[in-house]
Amino acid sequence: MFKNMLQIADGTGLFPPPATKHLDIEYVEYKEGDFLKHKAPIRESYYNPGGSVFGGYYGMFFDAAFGPFSFLESQSYCASLDMNICFLQPLTVSDQEIFVTANLLNKSKSFLIMDAKAHKPDGTLVATATTRMIVLDHARKK
Repeated sequence: MFKNMLQIADGTGLFPPPATKHLDIEYVEYKEGDFLKHKAPIRESYYNPGGSVFGGYYGMFFDAAFGPFSFLESQSYCASLDMNICFLQPLTVSDQEIFVTANLLNKSKSFLIMDAKAHKPDGTLVATATTRMIVLDHARKK
């Protein structure tokens, strides 16, 4: 769906975010007002000393769904006010991929509230997340 980096209409940035490029995320499905789904490979370079994916990568996988989804829904940049993650299962390279689906729970002029679920290819739920995001003013100058 979003295979290549695309210039955002106002010329101020790239979509999907350059910060996610090394994750080789593939955005696979989007339904306006509802959800955004992506998948990403699991690599041994993501491991913690215990031999499973470091918790911060779960956050990156979730943020790589919440961030682009918030932009698509608001047509503006958004900033995370918080993101909470519940870790349920470890991931290893034997899992091959992770699938993340972010869902829009509530949208107002100023805020988005979303949740997300991360699954192994066999459907095993590995983590959940919630976030509140503030929609930034289009006219705001850096």
